Amino acid sequence: MHKGQQGKKMTEMTSPKKALVALGVTAGLLVGMAGHAGAASVSTIAGAFHERGAVDGTGNQVRFAFIQGIVAAPDGTLYVADSGNDMIRKVNLTGGSAKVVTIAGADHHARWRDGVGTAARFNNPEGLAISPDGKTLYVADSRNNRIRKMDLASNAVGTIAGRAFPGSNDGVGTSAGFNSPKGLAISPDGKTLYVSDTGNNMIRKLDVATGTVSTVAGKGALSWGSDDGIGIAASFREPRGLAITPDGSILYVADTTNNLIRKIILATNAVSTLAGHPGFPGTEDGAGSSAFFNQPVSIALSGNTLFVGDSSNAAIRAIDLSSNAVTTVAGAMKYTGGIPVSGKTDGDISEAQFQYTGAMVFANGVLYISDTSAQTIRMLKL
Repeated sequence: MHKGQQGKKMTEMTSPKKALVALGVTAGLLVGMAGHAGAASVSTIAGAFHERGAVDGTGNQVRFAFIQGIVAAPDGTLYVADSGNDMIRKVNLTGGSAKVVTIAGADHHARWRDGVGTAARFNNPEGLAISPDGKTLYVADSRNNRIRKMDLASNAVGTIAGRAFPGSNDGVGTSAGFNSPKGLAISPDGKTLYVSDTGNNMIRKLDVATGTVSTVAGKGALSWGSDDGIGIAASFREPRGLAITPDGSILYVADTTNNLIRKIILATNAVSTLAGHPGFPGTEDGAGSSAFFNQPVSIALSGNTLFVGDSSNAAIRAIDLSSNAVTTVAGAMKYTGGIPVSGKTDGDISEAQFQYTGAMVFANGVLYISDTSAQTIRMLKL
């Protein structure tokens, strides 16, 4: 039986034993670590395990409800899409402490409204992106089928594209249609916003100056698949997380329900498969199609390494972009012989556990992870 098909994840292990295994981290991750495995660790910086709510505060005083978006400003400040609360939260990091404040939206007020701060309304906001100058936050307002923007100086929220009912047509502003957009990435020059139009199985792009929406790749909502190809000849199945290279030439896509990581050359819109095996969930490390994922929902780029939030495996994986080799970085899979185990354990990466590795961002030299169903934000130091 394939390891990815061994049944549901085991329940939380309260006293995990360290296995005598190599770290299995790609060479790129080891740079600067001087070979000290103990330097790599996981810690919880905000929220409390399985404690749902909408409380601002510091550390474990904070309460979230299913964070599904996270992004870092140039100054290191984090912003999160607190999806279950329909709010946008700000996370200030000082001296290892995380202070969380709500800057837009209101708990249990899922609807659509432009406005300032808590007068604005969202409905299951998910993907986030921030302008290179750190002044504007973009939000994939998933259930509203809209792309929103927020002026971070005033907390004023506006709508730049999309309309209430689902659609897939290109166009300008509210004449364009989306269907449950869930992932965002912005070009290095800040001019183009890329959107995982999840319900349409497409990747779209938005000119932020004009509001013009066009399709980059994907056949459409009724034509899901895993075909590589150019533009609309390629197919996806519920794509979510996005990451763009610093030069803006390549867009990586977490093709969630296909269990794949895809690559788009933006000059030609050529789509190829970077790693994973289409349609088959699993846990194996390896290169390219010999590696397996189980619903990867998020990705984060750091140098030549693409981190993957392998959500249903409750693990953080890494792809060495020079070889497409996939390794398991953290999560119980590291010490259970490839069996996914969910939990809340902090500590060395040889024993750390996650519930559901959701949105991720690499910033301040570390990886920040929304452990979505655990209602926490975790920090992975490498």
